[in-house]
Amino acid sequence: MNEVTVTYTTYRCPFCEGALEIVEDESYLWFGCKRCLRYVRRGKRELVRRYVDYSARFFNWRGLVEELYALYR
Repeated sequence: MNEVTVTYTTYRCPFCEGALEIVEDESYLWFGCKRCLRYVRRGKRELVRRYVDYSARFFNWRGLVEELYALYR
C-alpha cells in the first residue's frame, strides 16, 4: 500500500492565495494547491541527484522548494 505524506509550505498560490503543499509518495513529489487542484510533479530520484550531497551530508531544501515554486507559477 502506498503511503502519502502531505506537508504545507509557507508559499502561497499565486492564483487563489491558498497554502501550497508538498505531497510525497514512494516515487514522486507533487507541489501545488488543493484549492485550485493544480500541481507540478517531479520524480524523487531526479530531485535527490540535484539536491542531496551525501559527502557533505547536506540536503538543499530551499533550492528544492524554490524550483518547485518556479515550476508551479
